[in-house]
Amino acid sequence: MCGRYFFDLSSNELKEYYEQVAPNAATKHIQVGTNEIFPSNYVVTLGMNKESTIVPGITRWGFEGFKKGQLMINARVETVEEKKTFSKPFKESRCVFPMSGFYEWDSNKQKWLFSNINKTIIYVGGFYRIHKNDSGFQTEAIIMTTKPNKSVVPIHDRMPLLIEKTQINEWLTDLDFARKKLTADMPELTHTKV
Repeated sequence: MCGRYFFDLSSNELKEYYEQVAPNAATKHIQVGTNEIFPSNYVVTLGMNKESTIVPGITRWGFEGFKKGQLMINARVETVEEKKTFSKPFKESRCVFPMSGFYEWDSNKQKWLFSNINKTIIYVGGFYRIHKNDSGFQTEAIIMTTKPNKSVVPIHDRMPLLIEKTQINEWLTDLDFARKKLTADMPELTHTKV
């Protein structure tokens, strides 16, 4: 579920986020993903800085697993606090993935793009950690998934946890709000064949 998403730079909002992180990415020789985003890409996420301001940053999509080459890209809302790997980052280091939409495949392997009905940006709840690996320290992020609503269920059995733009601050700073959001109904979406 949510194995790919779309980050369209023709959106002024997404372009602005991208342009804020691009200079930092260039100094680290990191290519930040745009258009179709794949697991392990470096991506734009929104988080809270030390001044309590929401800012874009760069994270790698996926937590390195325990086995070589394993990458965990999603966490289920139903079990996030039960999983040792996810519990602490969910409680302490939540982030938001801004995107134009996300892709799902149906049982016939047909690819669909889900987006907001009004074509505005989608914000997806997630969390991050700073992980030490062979090459040093790396910030890694996970997308949270939930049960699908009626606009997604004909295509797939999971969907991302959607956060309203007005709720981003609460998602990032208020654990009680975040826990309540895990069981919230998701807004209806539109989908088109790709």
